[in-house]
Amino acid sequence: MPAKKLTESPFIKYMITDAPGFEKFNEKYLPIVVEALNDIHINLTVTEEGELSLFIPASYYNEYHKRNAGRRRKIMSETGVYEKYEINGQIKTFYSGKKLTYAAFLILMLTKSDAAIIKELNIPRATYYRHKKSLTESRYYNSLDKEKLTKEFAMSAEAPAYFNSIQGGDTAF
Repeated sequence: MPAKKLTESPFIKYMITDAPGFEKFNEKYLPIVVEALNDIHINLTVTEEGELSLFIPASYYNEYHKRNAGRRRKIMSETGVYEKYEINGQIKTFYSGKKLTYAAFLILMLTKSDAAIIKELNIPRATYYRHKKSLTESRYYNSLDKEKLTKEFAMSAEAPAYFNSIQGGDTAF
């Protein structure tokens, strides 16, 4: 069963004793085990009275558990390409170009159909609608003059300046 994301830091305590014949072995290897666990942010302490405490900080556990695995998020762009580089024997993908901003995306929404935008940006339909929803629910969108949210205004020369002048217009997806 895969481990789940921790929402709180687990802490446990036990009373333990050395197994017969293992006293010297435990005395020799306990500091090594404690140091190894501390390196991965797991705190293990054993007192002289035999009290064992184990603490795992949730933030560190979740960071190690996630491992940044999985497909990388695709960046929506006006212009730009994904370039592949080899670094230390690993292939890395970097984005170079101008990211799509709320203002530019809004102009696209007002001047083109959803299908045309999806095709032009070469993104999945679900991604487009997720970004459209985040834009229309944003403070930026709600602070715009609703009378200017027309196709005619969006196609005018003053539209980019207006949409970029509102706070949040330069926010990239």
